[in-house]
Amino acid sequence: MYIPQHFAEHDQAEILRFIEAHAFGTLVTVDAGVPFASHIPFLLEQGETLMLSGHLAKANPQWQHLATNPQVLAMFQGAHAYVSPTWYEGAGVPTWNYTSVHVHGKVRVIHDTAWLQAQVERLSHYYEGDTPNAWIPSYPAKMLEAIVGFEITIESLQAKYKLSQNRSAADQHRVMQALDANGGEGERGVAALMAKRLEDDHASQN
Repeated sequence: MYIPQHFAEHDQAEILRFIEAHAFGTLVTVDAGVPFASHIPFLLEQGETLMLSGHLAKANPQWQHLATNPQVLAMFQGAHAYVSPTWYEGAGVPTWNYTSVHVHGKVRVIHDTAWLQAQVERLSHYYEGDTPNAWIPSYPAKMLEAIVGFEITIESLQAKYKLSQNRSAADQHRVMQALDANGGEGERGVAALMAKRLEDDHASQN
């Protein structure tokens, strides 16, 4: 991923928090020179080795790509919004503010039924949470036979938080105000991230 220095996020704890907050990601592989992508939920494993786990339908040919070419890319997308040049004090061009994390790593394909059972149960518990009527995982053996699991050993993390850091503080505030006033959930999310980034930068300078 192309990341100009002023948009780079290097704090690993923040990057891992981002992955957990936006865990429905995109798994990208290459087979015979052709890219292939699946949109799936991941679980982040923070043990001695950082890993991502997940599963694919056995009918999805991507799991066979994993077996033949273990180098993969997982992408996670956060808040994003259009930015109009009319919001700047000076000259500018239309752009897009966004947050994104790319994970590169080596994958291991897993067919073990016990592992698959544990993975889908943990995935269900994670998303069901502690709600009063949370669904209690119950996966028949036939369903487990229809999926293939995987673990990605994380080899590198790239994070890009493009939040108008290349503009003046005045322009950043004008962009935040416009997004907050005129936008929907995504625009307000970007405005909140920009506000937090400015607050953190101010605190680090004092």
